[in-house]
Amino acid sequence: MSQKRATNAPKRTRLSPDARRDQILDVAKNLVVAHGLQLFSIKKLAVEAEVSEPLLFHYFSSRTALLQQLLRREFTRLVTGLNASLNGADTLDAVLRVYVSMNYDQCVEESVINLLLSEPDIAEAVEADVSENREIREKMLVSTIAGNLNVSKKTAAMFALMASAASLSAARFAHKYGIDRHNSVETTINFIKAGFEAHRAH
Repeated sequence: MSQKRATNAPKRTRLSPDARRDQILDVAKNLVVAHGLQLFSIKKLAVEAEVSEPLLFHYFSSRTALLQQLLRREFTRLVTGLNASLNGADTLDAVLRVYVSMNYDQCVEESVINLLLSEPDIAEAVEADVSENREIREKMLVSTIAGNLNVSKKTAAMFALMASAASLSAARFAHKYGIDRHNSVETTINFIKAGFEAHRAH
């Protein structure tokens, strides 16, 4: 009888080490977003991921190391997606759309990247990458604005700073008051472009 039950029992899918690591990180991401970092624990993760605690420590040396790897993965995915979008953006309008959309999508309090970056010991895993990526993006935006509006790099940098502030403020407002993504993005782009056009008129 017991042998029959064992024969009929469903077999757990055996994952490759990389697939298992990703599966664990996926579950960790869901837990952090749902319950926050304060309530996140290795014990809870083991239960939700249906693995043993020793297996978790086989892949990740500590809770901090696990969360650092999660942050690296999510940040890499964000940058990869952003770069892919920018590669197809050949006009100022298209570039603005990429950045405004990104700001809207990332300006969610429950964003796992935002939550992980709020903890210094976790954030240090991508600190250098964040700074480098920000500098590259700022240079590209400044260059695009300068070329399209025929202004100096210094003036373009000021425009980029104002556009970024407007985009982030609009994103926070939209999330707070339930404005949908399409309306928020379009309104913000039109506002920024109106400011650029006002400069052209002078």
